[in-house]
Amino acid sequence: MRKIISLVLGTVLIVAGAYGFLYLLFFTVNPVKILYFMVPGGLFAIGIAILWEDITQFLRRN
Repeated sequence: MRKIISLVLGTVLIVAGAYGFLYLLFFTVNPVKILYFMVPGGLFAIGIAILWEDITQFLRRN
């Protein structure tokens, strides 16, 4: 059950980070501070870290 929650959480964070970054990149009219780009980038990085841990454990087990 923990693995399923972790995989879903990692995937949701990656999708949210990518969506937020692309939204800021393409749909904002005014210049955006670099601080605002750090939030979706951080979400994306956390999602990658979570999925990386789960996938490497899965590959080592098999």
